[in-house]
Amino acid sequence: MDKEELINRYFENTLDEAGLKELERLYQSDPDFAAELDFEKELQGALKTNERQELREMFREKRDAERAAPSKVVRLRPWLMAASIVFLVGISAWLLFFNSTGIDTEALYNTHFSPYENVVHPIERGEQLEDLKTKAFTAYEEGDYALALSLFKDLQDKSNDDYIKFYEAIALMQLNKHSDAVALLETYIRSDGELKNRAEWYLALSYLRLDQVDKSTSLLKNVADHNGFKAKEARKLLEELD
Repeated sequence: MDKEELINRYFENTLDEAGLKELERLYQSDPDFAAELDFEKELQGALKTNERQELREMFREKRDAERAAPSKVVRLRPWLMAASIVFLVGISAWLLFFNSTGIDTEALYNTHFSPYENVVHPIERGEQLEDLKTKAFTAYEEGDYALALSLFKDLQDKSNDDYIKFYEAIALMQLNKHSDAVALLETYIRSDGELKNRAEWYLALSYLRLDQVDKSTSLLKNVADHNGFKAKEARKLLEELD
């Protein structure tokens, strides 16, 4: 791969061991490459800071709106809930049968998936793990997704932060539990969570991993049309699926 692709894949966390060794070799031997990589690291840090600030504003506006609006409780009658479940199971089975396309969906998924970074609860290295949220996001950042999933579930029982569902879904994807991830992401998107546009990208990838290409394509078009998070990558993936 060329140097630009090497740097791009480094920040996408998709380099294998050989790629990482090549990147290290170039960093030590090629001053121009080293300068470009350092610049990209600074840029990534700035983007992460900006995204955290943007999300803080989104969360603040969401909380203000929720305080001002009256609460609503929607209850489904038992027979209607049961009928809905039967309908959804039937539709899912039908789509699974007809979505066999011969596309290597697993390979495409592996190429485009990387876990969303923790931008909502930054962890300062060395701080004591005193609260449940810090423990959960520390496990997430360290790649211990089974522990993170368990802690996120505990956290949902004690917290009103909707974005916990989003990170729980990413942990499920990392554990190859895509059907469970789909259910959480769909719920989160319906609730109009602050990370909704991010959730649509990950839901599209989960559908892809489950060979539900039509559903994945529909969501990818939506991501691409919004020209926001992962829009460029969504367009590329759509071309690969075409």
